[in-house]
Amino acid sequence: MLVKDFMIREVFVARPDFTLKEILRILIENKVGGVPVVDEHDKLLGMVTDGDILRYLTPAEEAIMGYFTYITVLPGEELDEKVTSKMNDKVSQIIKNKRITKLSPEDPLDELIKVLSKHHFKKIPVVDKNDKVVGIISRGDALRALYKEFVQKLE
Repeated sequence: MLVKDFMIREVFVARPDFTLKEILRILIENKVGGVPVVDEHDKLLGMVTDGDILRYLTPAEEAIMGYFTYITVLPGEELDEKVTSKMNDKVSQIIKNKRITKLSPEDPLDELIKVLSKHHFKKIPVVDKNDKVVGIISRGDALRALYKEFVQKLE
């Protein structure tokens, strides 16, 4: 069984200039946990997930700064302040310095299982030979494929 046999072909995507507000709308309205970020030619640039957003919005904690014998305590940031100030930030600010892991539609199921287990990803973009996004695959998709390929055959 190959990735193309069970990948999701209808993929919601984001562009690097989308705002955090736009990304949240895509995730919530489409009930997805992450989307590939693509350029104007639909080539993969990265992924932005619900986890990335939550980490990006984590309020800053109280900080203590010391200069010789003078100590200053800086207040932490509240969640509402952080969220309000970040809503117009660009996706490119959230996904910076991310290494991209991707699969080909021709990759076998065992390759998908290896990638998911090694990197602990929940979703992986599927790209063609030109690096254009053609699908996405999740842990749930992998489990359904395993079930169909092995468990149903035993029943």
